[in-house]
This record gives sequence, structure tokens and C-alpha cells, in this order.
Amino acid sequence: MTMSKLREKSNFNIDAAKVLLENDLYAPSVHCSYYSCFQLCKYIISHSFNIDYKTQEQTIVNSKPHQGTHQYVINFISNKLNSSTQEYYWKKFKRDIKDLRNYRIESDYLDIEVHYDKSNKAYRLSQEIRDSLKKTFKV
Repeated sequence: MTMSKLREKSNFNIDAAKVLLENDLYAPSVHCSYYSCFQLCKYIISHSFNIDYKTQEQTIVNSKPHQGTHQYVINFISNKLNSSTQEYYWKKFKRDIKDLRNYRIESDYLDIEVHYDKSNKAYRLSQEIRDSLKKTFKV
């Protein structure tokens, strides 16, 4: 069985985040850290809940009120964690993914310098999120 292309991209992004961090390219490292988690979440929705990528996109397009792809994916995973794990892990995911997403927004869109500390924190946070998701959803 071949690996999902999105799962593969998720793995590439976490690897790229590390390489970028090690080479003092902090802003793009934060970007890659976030996307490694986001792509893993989309893969989990498809793999663990049998909602293919096309159906995910149709659900997003048809949502009322409309929610963006990132919010849909984060909410979906958060809701599944809320119903299947201890409250601590659900709250930790919500807090961590929100922080990581905010770091990515700052890194990608704001006219600010991104330093090692924030880039390293984003990388470590993404590793924790990925490890927890892989363990919880057995992917």
C-alpha cells in the first residue's frame, strides 16, 4: 500500500522545518512546522474517519456559516479528541494547535522578524502535536 501524498507532504514538512531551523531560516521553518500538523490532520480525517479529501472540501464549501479549510480541519480533529480522549489531551490540542497556527500567521503575514526562540518553539510544538495525533488515531 502506498503512502498518502498528503501524509508524505506532512512528513516532508516536519523534516524541512528542522533543516530550515538548523540553517537559521526561522520564518519558513515555522510555516513548515504548522503545515506538517495541518496536513497530518487532513490525512487523519481521510484515513481514520473515511472522509476523502474531495468530500472534506465539499463539506467546507457548503458549510453554513462558511468556515475555512484550516478551521474545519482543526475543529473536526478537536471534536473527535473531545469525544474520545481525556479532557486534558483535548484542551492541550486546542491550545497547542491555536498557538502553532498563530505563530504561522505571524511568520507568514506580519512585518516582523521571526527569531530562533519562536521557530524552535513552533518546531517542538509541532512534534508534540504530531506524536499525540499519531498515537491517538493510530496512524
